Amino acid sequence: MSVSIHIEFDGLETIQKRLLEETSEAELKKLNKKIVKAGQEYGGTIIKRNLPKSMDLQKSGPQRSGKIRKVPSDHAVDNIPIDNVKSSNGQTFGFIGWRPSNNEDNFYAKFFEEGVDEHTTPYNFNRKVPRIPKLGLFNKANKEVASFVNEIGLTEYSKKLEEVFGSDNQ
Repeated sequence: MSVSIHIEFDGLETIQKRLLEETSEAELKKLNKKIVKAGQEYGGTIIKRNLPKSMDLQKSGPQRSGKIRKVPSDHAVDNIPIDNVKSSNGQTFGFIGWRPSNNEDNFYAKFFEEGVDEHTTPYNFNRKVPRIPKLGLFNKANKEVASFVNEIGLTEYSKKLEEVFGSDNQ
């Protein structure tokens, strides 16, 4: 249920070389993290607009036969996980959404990405597991987030260029 975005800016390598000569690598890493963090937050707002929200929180969460329903503390739409921005091998990246191994309060929200067919299972006392429609929200948001990150990246790098080289060298 994750989205992976790889963005390359045309002509940015030349600009980056000049920037590295004039500014520190740590400053550029901080700038890249700022850009990716803004992209994550924007992606979170897109998902928030489209993720279903029940009218009654008390009826949310998994219900198991013969057991008390474990009600989440808040709606999934209000608790979309956004990981910290990380850098590795010159690349900066971030993660939005529920990982497959996530079993916290709103873990069931991860099933909206790929959907679940209605089925029965012996581990659920042969009770039918309801169908969850595939929404693919994170995949749908991918293009819009990539475009946003590209725009904000160009803006932030333009500001940095102006700061380092002056307005004549953009």
